[in-house]
Amino acid sequence: MEKIILGILMLKRLTVYEIRSILKKSFQCMCSDSLGGIQAALKKLLSAEMVTCCEYVEKSVNKKQYSITDKGRKDFLGWLHTPADISYPKNLELSKLLFMGLVPSEEQLPLIEETIALLEKELGNLLELQSSLLLLEENEKPQMVDYFKNDQEYGSGIQNAIQNLDIAENVNSIVKFQMLTLQYGIDLAKFQIDWFVKLREND
Repeated sequence: MEKIILGILMLKRLTVYEIRSILKKSFQCMCSDSLGGIQAALKKLLSAEMVTCCEYVEKSVNKKQYSITDKGRKDFLGWLHTPADISYPKNLELSKLLFMGLVPSEEQLPLIEETIALLEKELGNLLELQSSLLLLEENEKPQMVDYFKNDQEYGSGIQNAIQNLDIAENVNSIVKFQMLTLQYGIDLAKFQIDWFVKLREND
């Protein structure tokens, strides 16, 4: 979770509740949006001096806003520059399929049906997210550009990371890979549904 939080904080200064909202909306397939887990991760990152925290008052409410540090950027970019090892996803739930033979035969098909239903629900959520992002994408790009231009520390951090001074090009690159990651999740969910449907038909 720490790396995902660092990645989110590479793009914007955020409160813990804003981080949670982003995780809940866009990262359900990758990590939990548990408030306790997020706070523990932020505590660890603060201790490692990879993020800083600034307290402020908004509408009579005390808030804490988290920002990434140079050390945090260096750590995150070092991690980002290693190949993604997604060939063997460590999914504990997959072991249920491995041991399905230990379940009475009359219970196997209902479990497969429930798995398909869960995958279809996840696919529906991803498609809904994709639809909303496609609608917002062109409107949000100028806002991101303005944010990086107005916040010199964050703008410089993005320019140095991508090694490109053109903020608009950098925003296009960021959004492009966010959408590609979402498409990967959609394609994976479709594959899993097809696989379990074939299993059901051959069972």
